[in-house]
Amino acid sequence: IYGLIAPGYTMAGVCSKVVANDLGILPSDDLPAFKGADMSTKLKLLGCDVASFGVNQPKPDDTDVQELVWNDPFLGVYRKLIFNKAGTMLRGGILVGDASDYEVLHNLAMSGDELPEGTSPSMLLPPPSARGGELEEASADLSDPNAQICSCNDVSIGQLQAKIRELGVDGATLPEVKKCSKAGTGCGGCEPQVKKVLAAELEAMGGSLSNNICEHFDYSRQELMALIRTEQDPTKVDTFEKILAKHGHGDGCELCKPAVGSILASLQNKVVVSPEMIELQDTNDRALANMQRGGTYSVVPRMPAGECTPEQLIRLGEVAKKYNLYSKITGGQRVDLFGAAKHELPEIWEALGEVGFESGHAYGKALRTVKSCVGSTWCRYGVQESVSFAARVENRYKGIRSPHKMKSAVSGCARECAEAQSKDFGMIATENGYNLYVGGNGGTNPVHAQLLATDIDEDTVIKYLDRYIMYYILTADKLERTAVWQQKLPSGKSGGGPIEHLREVIIEDSLGICDELDRRMEYLVDTYHDEWAEVVKNPELRKQFQQFANTDENIDKQDMLEFIDMRGQLRPADWPKDGEPQTNWQAPAIDIFAKSEKSWIEVGSTSDFLPNIGTPIKYGDTQLAIFNNENRGEWYCTQNMCPHKQAFVLSQGIIGDKEGIPKVACPLHKKQFSLETGEGVGDEELNILTFPVKIESGKVLVELPAMPELDAILGTHGLRVQKSDCVDIAGDAIKTIKIPSSQNAFMKNTTAVAN
Repeated sequence: IYGLIAPGYTMAGVCSKVVANDLGILPSDDLPAFKGADMSTKLKLLGCDVASFGVNQPKPDDTDVQELVWNDPFLGVYRKLIFNKAGTMLRGGILVGDASDYEVLHNLAMSGDELPEGTSPSMLLPPPSARGGELEEASADLSDPNAQICSCNDVSIGQLQAKIRELGVDGATLPEVKKCSKAGTGCGGCEPQVKKVLAAELEAMGGSLSNNICEHFDYSRQELMALIRTEQDPTKVDTFEKILAKHGHGDGCELCKPAVGSILASLQNKVVVSPEMIELQDTNDRALANMQRGGTYSVVPRMPAGECTPEQLIRLGEVAKKYNLYSKITGGQRVDLFGAAKHELPEIWEALGEVGFESGHAYGKALRTVKSCVGSTWCRYGVQESVSFAARVENRYKGIRSPHKMKSAVSGCARECAEAQSKDFGMIATENGYNLYVGGNGGTNPVHAQLLATDIDEDTVIKYLDRYIMYYILTADKLERTAVWQQKLPSGKSGGGPIEHLREVIIEDSLGICDELDRRMEYLVDTYHDEWAEVVKNPELRKQFQQFANTDENIDKQDMLEFIDMRGQLRPADWPKDGEPQTNWQAPAIDIFAKSEKSWIEVGSTSDFLPNIGTPIKYGDTQLAIFNNENRGEWYCTQNMCPHKQAFVLSQGIIGDKEGIPKVACPLHKKQFSLETGEGVGDEELNILTFPVKIESGKVLVELPAMPELDAILGTHGLRVQKSDCVDIAGDAIKTIKIPSSQNAFMKNTTAVAN
């Protein structure tokens, strides 16, 4: 057992060939054998780089060994490099704390070559962080086509280069290259090197690595933000349609619409679910709640600094009990209620608002929480009143949209109970004020925040944070956390790295932009609005949360997804794995309703369907989605159930186009389908059913078969995801619909995969 993915792939390759030979599928006279694997790997554990490669633990009888050790307790860096006795070859090593030159050392050790001319063992020992200059990741030699670039999937540089050339300049995007070559799809540690190879190959072919938002904008987010914020007449770029007409082309898509929506929200601070903004909102922002498995939502009220009154706690319990919600304390010191249906959300938030709760913005790319310890209010070690300051910080920045989510914390003393140094920005109390840290995060790639300023008072902390956050909003890339953005910033004038640059910009105003940063932040703070309060008091906004546009009837969430008891609370039944029953639903390959008698069914007025988004309707037991594509002057109707996980959510997806094909992207996993034909877009293998739509005298009509026939294929209860065996939908359809005998055999063969 290796505990690494690469040896597993090697074992699987050997096993498959042996099995294929035994079964006579691919006979071979020279069967492979597994003889071990390269155990070299680079990981990040709790924010600390660790790596090992080559011969890192020589056996006692191995005499051709000479070790060099670097141990720096101040920076927390330990390195042991193992050379041969003559010092001419690197055999292996262990790296802790700084493994940024892992690729260079690993390739050197595994090649078996002697050290390059002019390179001595002592020159390789110091970590890059101790060699002076900017702390940039050491680059591996990408010129050797036989060198391994992805150890997880055993991909060489030459194989990656060949795949890039095969895809060509137009097809070799980073996602496509990763998908086709498998490089960078394991642990992700080699992705920076994959990008470098891709950039070099594209340049050699006369192209370049694009940082454009998507096919509809030939700009990155930073460039588009600059164009919008420097527009002399802001009214020319105050909607997506105006921005698309001036700086883009096409209809937009699930990539550019949320990016532009975020830019507009960061500059204008409009209600994100207003009619002119809602088409830009992705999965969670559209419902002002996080979509969970099966299409239910979570409710997360804001609790600044983790404070909550007894009345508020009681109301949370009452709401959870009334709507049968799963309750959990989050890591951000607040309560999360899971399992709400979308149409229940306004009622829930109306009840919560009565006791002073506001939106917690857990659904948005915005400030989530400002954690705090109890500080000097209660703790005998506290040196500052951290709870009050955390509440002040949270209330100042709540609701401000940013390129990605932001988290913060305030610790009342150096014991750091609130974990401020692992946040986008955090404050640690001192006897003289606070130390301000910026650019940290947890998650997949933890990053330790860096110290921006020491011993500053609360007002100064706020001033610096205003500028830091606004600088981040104006210059970061799409979906880029502060840690990644900060690492990309230029170094300061004295070579002190990005943190020195930030001090120069934020404290010294080296770029002369502090007045703009202050002014823009003050505007966002002054125009704050509680989004859920806006919905609750506005009948038109509240109407958007109605389950179906054509009826006040509702389908209970438990009729769409089975809920099971877990320690006294209800949660959704586990999703089956892809490929198992109740996943990857297959639309009939034939026109299943070809022989059916159809009629035009009125499903509402045109005013019931907002432009450029989807809206669900109910017909019998079937849920359908109506899409009003105002940009094209076209209407579409599809099933509301996404075939991937059989969740009734397609109407909540963003619409746009892919190379001119109108499409919808499922809000759960971004599966994309043509709105015209229902076919999967790109390499998507799944399809959906579509139905003709026409407009007559302001009424929307859909051509549909008889209700029992449609329910047999798309009925909600028949598609309900449940713990038990799936329903035989295709089999039920055969009993209901008269199908020519020549097609009966096909349908019987389809039964097994129809669910």
